[in-house]
Amino acid sequence: MKKPKVTILIVVIFTLFLSTATMAQEDLKVWTGHSWSTNLTDEWRVRAGQLYLFDERFDLSSLQNNARVEYRFNRRFRVGLGYVRSSSPGDPDQQARNRLETRFRLSQRWGKLRIAHTLRPEWHFPERSKFEYRIRYSLGLHAGNWGLPLKITPYITNELHYYLDGRPFQYRDSAGDKLVRQSPNGLHAYRIRLGVRFRPFKRASANISFMRQREFNIGSPYRSLNVTDPRNGEVKRGFNNFSVLSFSFFYRIKMNGGSRTASIQNTRTSNL
Repeated sequence: MKKPKVTILIVVIFTLFLSTATMAQEDLKVWTGHSWSTNLTDEWRVRAGQLYLFDERFDLSSLQNNARVEYRFNRRFRVGLGYVRSSSPGDPDQQARNRLETRFRLSQRWGKLRIAHTLRPEWHFPERSKFEYRIRYSLGLHAGNWGLPLKITPYITNELHYYLDGRPFQYRDSAGDKLVRQSPNGLHAYRIRLGVRFRPFKRASANISFMRQREFNIGSPYRSLNVTDPRNGEVKRGFNNFSVLSFSFFYRIKMNGGSRTASIQNTRTSNL
């Protein structure tokens, strides 16, 4: 009796992937990465990894190295502090970008459905044109055990971004006269991600997903992005809308075998 349900679910997942990817072919990027984590104690966990970002021409545009330490208060709530460094392999003279972030994650269960709320304040340095600080809130819905092969779990995540303290922008009236010069602070981006997670073997998991980002304006016109200069018709601080197909691999290192075992496993994982 489970096979029809399994087949229907797989068909629905791949239909969603194909339809959303087809709608966004003109600006489709590919991200792929790997990461590992280990528990230092029952409460403390360390995680690190790399993310490779390919542009629409499948050129490697950016490489991100990241590390994070987490503290788990209980099964539902945890806090983390992380660092991300982004560089451009194709342009070694380009200045690297850095990011410090905190994460607050609250998980709930509703029957088989797992609900995750995540709040991520970030500090970017050097500052970006649209923001120096970014606050991200995401609401994730993860399906429970459907009896699928490799413990496949579909999920959907909705995320909002609030921009703060970007480079000041000169806003003008319709005649081109100066009005106010200030940062485009405000709620400016939305991301939706559809994906599946599965476990190829013990203590390992893989993730395949499709993500779409849309930037927008809401509130004061003097906090807007994608502004047309009335003097020459040039668009300033244009919207950054794009889509991403991503694949990531994650491995959990078990520390029970002693320091020597943990060191060997760590070295192997870091060379993936």
